Amino acid sequence: MPALTARRLQTGFTLIELLIVLVIVGVLAGIAYPSYSGYLKRSARADAKAELLRMQLAVEKQRVARIGATAALPATWTTSAGVAKNYQLSLQPQTAQNYTLTARALPRGGQLKDEQAGTSCSTLSLVVHGLETTYEPAVCWQQ
Repeated sequence: MPALTARRLQTGFTLIELLIVLVIVGVLAGIAYPSYSGYLKRSARADAKAELLRMQLAVEKQRVARIGATAALPATWTTSAGVAKNYQLSLQPQTAQNYTLTARALPRGGQLKDEQAGTSCSTLSLVVHGLETTYEPAVCWQQ
């Protein structure tokens, strides 16, 4: 009888119980990590889209200040640090009223594999033709 009492008084977890908990935690982490990395990519893409729109506003302010001049960014323009670590932003002027703003994913930023509905979102473009603005690829701008 004393041996049975001593066994009941032992506390702690068995090795099997610990292994089961580790397997459950591993499965949960395996499910959660892809969702989290997808969220980070969508968040970085949203920041890049906001930065492109901010660039467009700055270019339009310059165009109003200098009517007829080729589209350009103000000399004081700076890209936000969060966007600069994932994307390279550029302005390609065509005429006084037509230009393209582009955000290209940098290799070290992790955005090269960013996709939306099977379309690569590693390059985002905002194309301005006079009063008409188009967003390319359109599916990447919808969310």
